[in-house]
Amino acid sequence: MTRRRFAAAAGAGVLLVLVVGGGLVLASRDKPNRPFTAIDHTSPGLPSPSVGTQTWKDLGGVQATLPSCSSGALYSASPIALDQLDYILPLGTFTPLPSDHMYFLIAHESATAPNSPTQTVNVFAPGNITVFQVGRQVKTTNGEIVKTDYYMYFAPCREVRGGFAHMTSLTGRLAAITFDNCDQPYSIGDGSLYVHCTANVNIPVPAGEQIGTAGGAMSFGLDFDSDDWRLPTPYVANPQHQYDLRASCALDYYQGDLAQSLRGVLGHGYGTHLAQGCGTVFQDKAGTLQGNWFNGTAAQTNGNIAKMLALAHENYDPRIGAISIGGTIAPRTEWRFDPTHAGTVNREFSEVTPGDSIYCYQSAGMPGRILIQLVTDTTITIEHQAGSCSGTVAFVNPFAYQR
Repeated sequence: MTRRRFAAAAGAGVLLVLVVGGGLVLASRDKPNRPFTAIDHTSPGLPSPSVGTQTWKDLGGVQATLPSCSSGALYSASPIALDQLDYILPLGTFTPLPSDHMYFLIAHESATAPNSPTQTVNVFAPGNITVFQVGRQVKTTNGEIVKTDYYMYFAPCREVRGGFAHMTSLTGRLAAITFDNCDQPYSIGDGSLYVHCTANVNIPVPAGEQIGTAGGAMSFGLDFDSDDWRLPTPYVANPQHQYDLRASCALDYYQGDLAQSLRGVLGHGYGTHLAQGCGTVFQDKAGTLQGNWFNGTAAQTNGNIAKMLALAHENYDPRIGAISIGGTIAPRTEWRFDPTHAGTVNREFSEVTPGDSIYCYQSAGMPGRILIQLVTDTTITIEHQAGSCSGTVAFVNPFAYQR
């Protein structure tokens, strides 16, 4: 299959950190030649077929020629020195759907000042890998280059693929790559032009060798993407959406002390290490409210974050319910709450089944309430209103969402 871009139009390419409702929300961009759900799809989003039935034999290219993966460790080096990491966001960060990759957030120049500049750090090969695709995105404003952003795809073996995005430079042999496959310049309405170029390569790199840099003024962190064709295909309610059904936790391919050290910095905010695991991407539960919803069909909503909605649980603590809004019913934001297991206020999503009941959700510090009715297994009615859940509950001008 072809993979659309990791860092498509990042305004970009910058990992955008927003504080919304007391929490951290990240916006990044898409994978090269394979759209992945999550993150501001500012380049044109095109429907793509499900990858759920793929095997490694469908991959083609350099990856298909590599030896089969062993059951042992595939990675042995942290992509960023541990003492330069602030924390690692697990899989499932809302962007607005649960993200299918991890974020390695880079430490600030001042450990006691979260608003100080991000350090510029070296990026290293996580294992003995073969780099097979590299991309570059250039942003120009008024004819001047204001940002250059890089991504790469690599594989340690046939069935496992990794990727880095939001690198600020390439080094060594990768720095000599010629980008001879470029799209036409495009705009995302911010007054700038973007040009995205790729190069297909075949470059073996040993574990621990420097391959580039990240951080500084242009990037808060490094995206670490991982796919594993050996894993069972997860359940999703509608595979016509742009899901990466082979997504995996990159930390699973480390062993020993380094694996423990990396998991020790899984967190959810500056100075905190709260994550209880590597996170979850796919949370759809058939016949219930839980999971991803869309204001339109797959063809109408793929690539349009404003039409996306997640009714799910936090990646750092699955006991916390979350309503992640891409837009449409309200400005992009995230509501958090402690689920209840009775009644119609803040009811646990997985316990709501189709019927006439209207459920009301509210979150400390967030304005108003959100009303939701699960009409059928695959359709909901939803509306953001003023007021609290203690008042009369009725729709006034709701929106329809579907799986």
